Amino acid sequence: MFTHFALVRAWLATHLPARLKAHMHDDRGEIVQTAIIVGLFAAAAIIVVGILVAKAMSAANAVRTQ
Repeated sequence: MFTHFALVRAWLATHLPARLKAHMHDDRGEIVQTAIIVGLFAAAAIIVVGILVAKAMSAANAVRTQ
């Protein structure tokens, strides 16, 4: 059991820094695309909520009370 943990620890010690370094890159240019995508998703969410509210109000107004 101890040797298994020792092997995993040795593998992590040798491979993890290289993998982390590979994922760290310069992403200064990606902020604009990210902001645009987030804005589009926010606009889509507002439109969907508006449609749902309109349908709910339409259904509520169609209910006969008397």
